[in-house]
Amino acid sequence: MKSLIFVCAMLLCISFVAASHPLGIQHKMIGTWQTNGQTFSQWDITITNYATRNIKQIVIGTDATCRLRDNSSIWNINIVQGNFIDFVTLPSHQDINAGASYTFGYIIYGAAPANLFVKAVIYA
Repeated sequence: MKSLIFVCAMLLCISFVAASHPLGIQHKMIGTWQTNGQTFSQWDITITNYATRNIKQIVIGTDATCRLRDNSSIWNINIVQGNFIDFVTLPSHQDINAGASYTFGYIIYGAAPANLFVKAVIYA
């Protein structure tokens, strides 16, 4: 019973976070290929701001599913990393206007998109 209450409370928290940041993250596979027995895939990630205010900064978290092919395999985004990419942020000169979108890309091991989730949003 305690587990059920905990799960319900977590789902409620997640719904509040999602509702407080009206934006979308869309993954689009550009291509996939094999090199020396390793599968790689290229992805475009589009962040769409559905809010009525401009986004000054966004922090997008990820996990071990975001294994870059190499250090030059991510573009149009800033990365902060430990053993894997911990999270990404917009370049300092970049905003996402209300109703607009911003796209960045990466190449990773495997053919599935990396798990991405919004950790924080700062509005203008």
